[in-house]
Amino acid sequence: MNMKLLKRCTAAFLAVSVLSIGLTANAAQSSDPISADSSSTPVLQAYSDSELGFPAPANGQVPYDQYLSALLDVCFRNDSQAFVALGLGTAEEAASIYNAVLNSELLSIELDSLFTTECPEVLINDLQNLMARMLGSVRYAVTGCELQADGTYQVTIVYEQMILFQPLMELYMAVVTDMATNWSSNYNSYPSDEELPVYIIAALCDSLRVCLDNVTYAEPAITTVSFEPQDGTYLPNMDDLYNLQNLLFDTSYILN
Repeated sequence: MNMKLLKRCTAAFLAVSVLSIGLTANAAQSSDPISADSSSTPVLQAYSDSELGFPAPANGQVPYDQYLSALLDVCFRNDSQAFVALGLGTAEEAASIYNAVLNSELLSIELDSLFTTECPEVLINDLQNLMARMLGSVRYAVTGCELQADGTYQVTIVYEQMILFQPLMELYMAVVTDMATNWSSNYNSYPSDEELPVYIIAALCDSLRVCLDNVTYAEPAITTVSFEPQDGTYLPNMDDLYNLQNLLFDTSYILN
């Protein structure tokens, strides 16, 4: 058995544990508005980052709290109802944003790097479905928007942090350790290098499923996201969005 490969597979989980919704540092590096198509009469301009493209609210036409709530509903819950009702885009465009979120999560695991052959499709589908379920299980409510003295807008979010990664890490590492112990006690049971990643990813899926079935939440708390003027429009502060992402999950357990 290649124990180094086992360690590499386990390290892959450490990497994927810090899951994001695409609102990461890459987004912070590129948030410049792009002019909307003059052939239509959209309510919004568009801005994009290296992974995802989000519509940006035109001044005064879409309340920033409603805009943020609609965007979060798309990214986490695959719910385009408010997105469409506010004129931010079509249901198809909302679905594209959500799919980009899921794809960025799945690609972040770099499954292909773990397999000498192609990763089984059944594992990819299982992991993607579990990620969708995880994202859809977050608890938040956008509760208001206030103009600040410095000319920015501050949107308030009430949330309950999902306690997921600590129990997931503990369960997953226990499962992986138990597998390694069993294989060590019986040399003939060692999986091949081709088989080992299947065991590791399947263990991750099984552990995530168990933890989602029994997920708990912290007490309600409050955070804010600022909307700042940029080239004639207001855009959410990407650092605030990144912080919100980390608050919705117990990512500090992994990061620390």
